[in-house]
Amino acid sequence: MAFIVILAVLAILIVIIAVFIVKTEDVKTSMLLRFSIVYITMLGLAVMICAQVIKLQTREYDKLTRLQRKEQTVPDTIKARRGNILSDDGRLMASSMPTYFLNMDMRVEAFKVIDKKNGKTFFENNVDSLAMALSNKFKDKSAAEYSKELRTAYRQKKSEHRLVKKTVKYTDYLEIKQFPILRRGQIQGGFTTEERMIRVNPFGILAKRTIGDIYGIMEKGGKSGLEKYYDKELKGESGLKITEKMAGKRTDIILKPATDGKDIVTTINLKLQETTERALMAELEKDQADFGCAVLMEVKTGRIKAIANLKRTPYGYREETNIAVGSEIDPGSTFKTVSFLVALDDGVIDTTTVVNTGNGTYQFANRVMKDWTVGRRPGFGVIDVPTVMYQSSNVGVSVLIDKYYGSNPQKFLDLIHATKIDTPLKLEIPGHARVKIKDTSDRTWSKTSLPWMSIGYEVVVPPIFTLMFYNAIANGGRMMKPTFATEIRGPLDTVRYLEPVVVNEKICSQEALGKMQKILEGVVTKGTAKAVKSRLFPIAGKTGTSQIFEHGKNTNAEGRTRHQITFCGYFPADNPMYSLIVYIREPKGPASAGGMCGSVFRTIAERAYILGGGDVPSWARDSIEDAISAEQAAAQEMILHSIDDDVIPDLTDLTAAESIYLLETLGIEVEIHGSGRVTEQSVKPGTEATEVKKIVLTLK
Repeated sequence: MAFIVILAVLAILIVIIAVFIVKTEDVKTSMLLRFSIVYITMLGLAVMICAQVIKLQTREYDKLTRLQRKEQTVPDTIKARRGNILSDDGRLMASSMPTYFLNMDMRVEAFKVIDKKNGKTFFENNVDSLAMALSNKFKDKSAAEYSKELRTAYRQKKSEHRLVKKTVKYTDYLEIKQFPILRRGQIQGGFTTEERMIRVNPFGILAKRTIGDIYGIMEKGGKSGLEKYYDKELKGESGLKITEKMAGKRTDIILKPATDGKDIVTTINLKLQETTERALMAELEKDQADFGCAVLMEVKTGRIKAIANLKRTPYGYREETNIAVGSEIDPGSTFKTVSFLVALDDGVIDTTTVVNTGNGTYQFANRVMKDWTVGRRPGFGVIDVPTVMYQSSNVGVSVLIDKYYGSNPQKFLDLIHATKIDTPLKLEIPGHARVKIKDTSDRTWSKTSLPWMSIGYEVVVPPIFTLMFYNAIANGGRMMKPTFATEIRGPLDTVRYLEPVVVNEKICSQEALGKMQKILEGVVTKGTAKAVKSRLFPIAGKTGTSQIFEHGKNTNAEGRTRHQITFCGYFPADNPMYSLIVYIREPKGPASAGGMCGSVFRTIAERAYILGGGDVPSWARDSIEDAISAEQAAAQEMILHSIDDDVIPDLTDLTAAESIYLLETLGIEVEIHGSGRVTEQSVKPGTEATEVKKIVLTLK
């Protein structure tokens, strides 16, 4: 532009020279000369202007384009709403809720307007009223303290003074935006907000580790569990907008609309989940065990209907890790079912096969195998294959497996692989553990590996994979992948159904399967799992007890042997609806898989059977339905507490974990005395939560 101006000035000077200086005696010649000078000057000017335009369009185009883009408004992101995680009947298990930081811009010119009546500014006339309103609302400071903070921020001309330190709910935001000064909005009142989306779990700790968590900054997405596995679907896609001033108002121009995240419909049934967690919690508290899990699976589909993972903490039992899918444990005697099933299918043993277990000890190389009877009662002597399983004889299983596979252990391992129990599966819980069955080429393989593997040592099987195997036995030999979701649902309809996944169509022959099914029923009616027996329907399954070895030791600081116990099975045995595994680690009393895990199994099984519409006597249905109703009422009460976070809830009869979950959402410190359920709380229900910093709970 400056170049063109200079050219124009020079052209004018030349024209002036031509008109006033260039003269000849011949008037005609003089006129022609002057005209020629002007014409040539203007033509030259036009040529130079065209040359400059061409230069701008070619050589400097990129530079100017970059400059133009720099001057344009940078688009803002439109955040997409994260989808919900739902139970199998569509109830919310995880949802996003907007919260707000409240700010005030103290540079607003309207604050300086003088009131002619008293000579004070608008800010001076209204600041104390705003301070009083904030103090009454939050009760964390006096009106005088709020007034002092507001006045200081005004003197300092702060562009972003935070009115309160914490975020507030949407309903609170609607109330506060009507406070003095703030009701005038952003331009006249300086009132601005920063939205923060948080993830809430209306049902508290129910299936918390399976649902998973998100990162503190929601934009980073899922951190664990289903939140992480389905993060792409839940997250949605952000949009873009620019904000421009039009007719004196700021207007958003949408460049690209946001696409909200989809909802994930899980397999979890809230009634079954509630009864599963409560049954497991009661037994863990009774046994003072370190931790435990229980998983309920639908036989035909492999869908997980309930999954509880509870670990002992100073605050009671809580969901901190997903034990069922993440624990690498020795499966113990539950693995005997795998060993005998492949041997039955291979034809090397039958239900009539007998083995001499002697006095309950047998030496393999430099190690001695022992039955649980050693030191308690005489050995089993000569027994058949079903009795070996009924009594869970280590010697009986290991002697038979060593007899028929000792010369070719790889064959035994190949038969196990053929069932596909150790097939790598991508479960919907990221970071899950895997089945590990070592090979004969493994550097740790020894002469004692085969007999010890046959009874569940030197192998790793997470509880959910043990359940998958037993579920296959219940399902006519068809092995189903454990799944946690059934639908990915859009705003209007289902986007995609997630069909059940078959891992192995047939884990063994029908003949071998039928024999094992009868054996597993006998374990409950005649063997180590008699305590599991129900009066309502037949149950089939197997107990498992194994010692916990860490750093070469199997005892704790007091010298007591450490155990982990399991019961895995299915019900009703004659027409299976569900399979179920219960695992407990290091109970403080004498370890009893049948008595401890079996008690949890039976409670869950009977309630699940009734909830599933099973036919039972009226007396049983009435008593169990009453118990279920009481649990559901407690669960509903917890939901109501979690929704109303302005006052201290009545925590009576809640567990420590449930109480802590509710109180932590209020930012209140909790001190626990005793174990069991809450009987007393140091702060009365209904007290304003903002007035409380700590609560002492007494449990019995």
